[in-house]
Amino acid sequence: MIHRGNEAQGKTNRRVAMFNGKRLSGWMALAVFATVGGAMVAADPAFAKTDVDKLTISGEIRERYEVRTNASFRSVANGAGQGVKGNESVGSHRLRVGIGYDLTPDVSFFAQISDARYFGSEGAVAGSGAAAVSTQNNNSNGVDLHQGYIQLKNVLVPGLSLKAGRQEIIFGDHRLFGNFGWSQIGNAFDGVRFTQSTQAADVDLFWARIVDPTAVAAGAAGQPAILFPASSTATQSTNTQDIYGAYVTLKPVKNWTIEPYFFLLQDARAVGASSILTAQAQGQTRHFLGGRVNGKAGGLDFTYEGNYQFGSIDSQCFRTFTAAACGGPGVGTGTGRDARINASQHAVKTGYTFEAVPMKPRLGFEFNYASGDKCANGSGAVNGCAEGKSHFNTADNLYPTNHFHYGYMDLMSWKNMVNYQVMFDVKPSPVSKLQFNYIMHRLANTADNWYRAGQVAYATSRVTNQEASLGQELDVHYWHTFKEKFKFEIGFGHFFTGKYLENSASAVTNGTSGAATLNGTAFTAGTESTLVDQNWGYVMGSILF
Repeated sequence: MIHRGNEAQGKTNRRVAMFNGKRLSGWMALAVFATVGGAMVAADPAFAKTDVDKLTISGEIRERYEVRTNASFRSVANGAGQGVKGNESVGSHRLRVGIGYDLTPDVSFFAQISDARYFGSEGAVAGSGAAAVSTQNNNSNGVDLHQGYIQLKNVLVPGLSLKAGRQEIIFGDHRLFGNFGWSQIGNAFDGVRFTQSTQAADVDLFWARIVDPTAVAAGAAGQPAILFPASSTATQSTNTQDIYGAYVTLKPVKNWTIEPYFFLLQDARAVGASSILTAQAQGQTRHFLGGRVNGKAGGLDFTYEGNYQFGSIDSQCFRTFTAAACGGPGVGTGTGRDARINASQHAVKTGYTFEAVPMKPRLGFEFNYASGDKCANGSGAVNGCAEGKSHFNTADNLYPTNHFHYGYMDLMSWKNMVNYQVMFDVKPSPVSKLQFNYIMHRLANTADNWYRAGQVAYATSRVTNQEASLGQELDVHYWHTFKEKFKFEIGFGHFFTGKYLENSASAVTNGTSGAATLNGTAFTAGTESTLVDQNWGYVMGSILF
């Protein structure tokens, strides 16, 4: 099934809001809404009698406390060559308020104001550098417009709709396009979207540009970053990432869909000396040709999604990690030229729900793969890599909701990875669920990096690394909804370190980029303390109104 985000923002969907941020006060936004709305009603009695029926106000308040220990897998803080342990503990708020108005049955407007901030803070949300384990990159936040669009239905022909403005875009199960609802900020896009809906198929055509209000450089001292995303690596003033796409949903039989798609990413940002380590590699034109099959038969559910990625990427400076090698397309020192992109992603998820058994237990299995590149970490004779190599094979994850796909600890993205999962969940009541996940994390290409959920490099691999086993993750989660208005969540995750970290800790070199690094801190041979497992937990409550 294709998910439409807040497609029509009808009276039901509007109660849940997703938002992005800049600075003011959340309560100021509420005051503005109340003042303007009250003035309209008071000034025009006719409005109060009739038009107010076309007005919908909705919102969400969410509070979360989150803890992570040993983000750098080190047992000692500040020892020689050991960097920091990476212990983090932070609480955060989220407030969202939306207003919808149906001018006519075919013309509607929707605006959504949002606010997110840390407990006890009025300042910007930013990254914490070495201790950051953010699900995406850092963002500044505060009050901002998360969504603001006009929607026209039955444009020119019946069933054709147009949505223009700031909006969420969700396709499939969020693997490439998602609203990233786990984040206190979330993903939003400025763009135009056409949707043609029939009984047999839905067709989406769109152009969009990710909204990224980031104004703070990554690694700002003293600010935790485990909660907040970066939809891209550019600031809003320099954002030149454009995405074009076509997504088709075919409905051949009941409960089954076939969803072919094509996306084109054009990234015109200037290439930096380490652009491969950013969320999206800079200076690239990347095509995504793929599809998704989703269905259910009785208690059995099945989903497959895969794609092939091709195109070109800017000069080979990301292989040398030297600024002198960087230039425009086809420019650089030595033999630097555009490289041909050759990457792929695959995901298979299936399970069986025992409907006739008390608490309806479900046993599920999942496999995920995304290609990597043996030359991602420097040039030279190792692995046959040199500036000017013609191919680049690291997959791109675009703008996903990775949180519920590759482990709730947010240590993996759909990028240079092999992921095996076993899932078991039960429903103690119709409004609650208890889930257990066991996950094996591995690298697809051992010379490429370990990319966390935000797609930035969590650990840079040395070019001679031959160990693929990152570790194993165990997650336990519980959800409960009270009176359809209040949702309570609690979860815990434990990551068992694998051979990859042990191998990296004994390494000295990483091509021309220096020592192998983890979470922003270099490993130093012979001085590292014993590696330790990582823990993560959270408790969260949400009220819808």
